[in-house]
Amino acid sequence: MKIRFLNKTIENQRFNYNPRYYDERKEELAAKKKLFKELEDKDTSGVRRKEIFRDSIKGEYSRAQYRQDAKRTSNYRILLLILIIVALGYFVFNGVDEVDTVVKKLW
Repeated sequence: MKIRFLNKTIENQRFNYNPRYYDERKEELAAKKKLFKELEDKDTSGVRRKEIFRDSIKGEYSRAQYRQDAKRTSNYRILLLILIIVALGYFVFNGVDEVDTVVKKLW
């Protein structure tokens, strides 16, 4: 007689998981192709053409805004690093004893 529940080994569970590849560039290209096909049709109304044009401009603006924000944060970071380097250089050339007097003047 075999007592299975006392001597049960734990086995890994197996799942049928197939990861899918997501290509954002390919989807954007397909969306643009669809828009251009729609624009080439003679049946497209003027209102729909204006909507498509507004959407494309809105996308360009958001990309430009993202680039502008990235440049701004990069510039702030560079400015902060320059200020830190200048402060450290000041303390190196004037001695560490000056640190206490500078800190007291700042507070």
